[in-house]
Amino acid sequence: MFKSGPSVPAVESREPGPGPRLPRDPALAAVLAPTGSRPLPTSIPAPGAVRVWPGEGPLWSWGPWHPGEVRTATCAQARLVAVGQCLADAATMRRDLELSAADGHWERLTRWPGAYLLIVRHDQGRLTAYTDPAGQFPLYYAQRGNRTVLSTRATTTALLAGTADAVDPTTLAAHIVCPTVPELVEGRTALAGVRELGGGQTLCIDPSGGLRRGPYGDLGLSRSGTGFAETADRLRSALTASVSLRAADATRLTADFSGGLDSTSLAVLAAHASPHPLDAFVYHHPEAPAGDLEHASAYAAANPGIRLHVTRGSPTSLPYSEMDDQDPTDQPDPAAVIGARLRLRLAHIAEGGAGIHLTGEGGDALLAAPPSYLADLPASAGMRRLVRDGRALARMRKTSPVQTVLRALRLARTPKRQAFDMLALQLERPARHDTHWLEAVAWWPPPGPETTWLTTGMRRRLAELASDCARSTESETALATTPGARAVLHELRNSATVQRQLVDRARPVGTWPHAPFLDGEVVRACLSLPLPLRTDPFTVKPLLAAALAGLVPDAVLRRTTKGDYSAENYRGARLSAKDIRARLASSPLADLGVIEPSRVIASLDRAAAGLSAPFPALNRLLGEDMWLMSRTGGKEPT
Repeated sequence: MFKSGPSVPAVESREPGPGPRLPRDPALAAVLAPTGSRPLPTSIPAPGAVRVWPGEGPLWSWGPWHPGEVRTATCAQARLVAVGQCLADAATMRRDLELSAADGHWERLTRWPGAYLLIVRHDQGRLTAYTDPAGQFPLYYAQRGNRTVLSTRATTTALLAGTADAVDPTTLAAHIVCPTVPELVEGRTALAGVRELGGGQTLCIDPSGGLRRGPYGDLGLSRSGTGFAETADRLRSALTASVSLRAADATRLTADFSGGLDSTSLAVLAAHASPHPLDAFVYHHPEAPAGDLEHASAYAAANPGIRLHVTRGSPTSLPYSEMDDQDPTDQPDPAAVIGARLRLRLAHIAEGGAGIHLTGEGGDALLAAPPSYLADLPASAGMRRLVRDGRALARMRKTSPVQTVLRALRLARTPKRQAFDMLALQLERPARHDTHWLEAVAWWPPPGPETTWLTTGMRRRLAELASDCARSTESETALATTPGARAVLHELRNSATVQRQLVDRARPVGTWPHAPFLDGEVVRACLSLPLPLRTDPFTVKPLLAAALAGLVPDAVLRRTTKGDYSAENYRGARLSAKDIRARLASSPLADLGVIEPSRVIASLDRAAAGLSAPFPALNRLLGEDMWLMSRTGGKEPT
């Protein structure tokens, strides 16, 4: 896989420096000291740590990376490392590095095919990092006195900064009840003092120790952009290149094949690009079918280049099963509650050997429209388009067309600061009803009944943060100036996080998940077209359908349904209710002052009885609980 181009060697024999012994999980890390300060230890205290640039520089690498996951290039004035899925060949990397060193246009290095974190070491001692546009490969950093610690893993950053035992309860609470409002704790992680450099961001650390961070580029999130046909051609080129480059270098290529539009389209493209039949995988639980198997079987039968494999679920693969058997994760993972299902799927994929596995993650974020896009229509497409789309969506959702249009108009006139003030009130006085679709025609959906799970003090703390946001003009998401554009950016960041956590879970079995929809050029192509032009309530993902016409069968591009896993959620909650209650009753989240366990257990009981329940919030909460327990061994966290 990605055999061309230099990679970091696997082992270098060195004595570890002082400090905590770091885990073997693959990571890059550095401790940077200002010029003239006390000399640093000569190495990083991790097993097999090796300098990224042999013989020089502060950056170290260790752990079981996939071949080609860490790639380097050097020239006389600078050196770089690309971490993730950089698909450029070695000659291109070296040539572009030389050009950027000569003319100072460093952002050209972020335009290679694939998705990756880029770190550049300049000859003046300056270090600059660029994250991929989606945020799949972030960088974490912290301050320790006058020194800056940075790493590709948050836990490594905390260990090197000496804050490994400290968690951030406010961030944990915000992620449970306000996941769609990242501004509340923007840049913060679950580890106190550790910051995340998110998607499309750059961090510059100068020799004096000064830090500067901010966005680079605008991701095309402007109201003006290219035309539909031109964007479809650009997306077609970017997607086919993303898949073809992976097919050319992978020792083994497999793909998800749910029968849904995104994963199935990628699998068909991969089958065209691969000289061998493509092994494609669909998950099916006989006792709680999601509705994917029928579509996947029909599409595979019509494509002789695809060999379909069915991963069949069982009672032990249901959500909330085997939650005590989870490996520790770098950050809390909402998908931890379906860890048994993920392990089953990944083990099935890995039976044929190590390799790259394609997923459709990111397609919904880029190509589907959030309800809030309706508020973007009056200024960009006119009232007639708003009435047309509002009426169609209201009928689909069985709600009032008049109320839908009026709500969109009201949102179009609502500044974000006013939405933050309303959020503060909603956190102080939480609603006890489930959020309706129409309420999502907003800057963000209002917090649901899960808000009552929080302690009074924590709700008050989040309300204060919302009020602070209302008064602040500084935000890393400020480039998303409309409700629709902001929602797309949030969904994109969320998809990147989901994919990153899947990569970590798949590493032990040798499978390397790739999400071509999250590649930089694919993201830029989609976002270059204004949101109202790339969506239509009468057509599912019209931009993707236009881009892949003639390459992907029409039947795939016309599917209007998605797999529904809610039956598995209810069945799993019912079967594991006793274990979940016991976990919640002794949850470290209660020790941290985040939740009142009895209120969460009441919601769990509703789910076990088959009544409506906020499963996504419950999954986020349990993911945090499992993360805390894995870190503390059941002891009360700091």
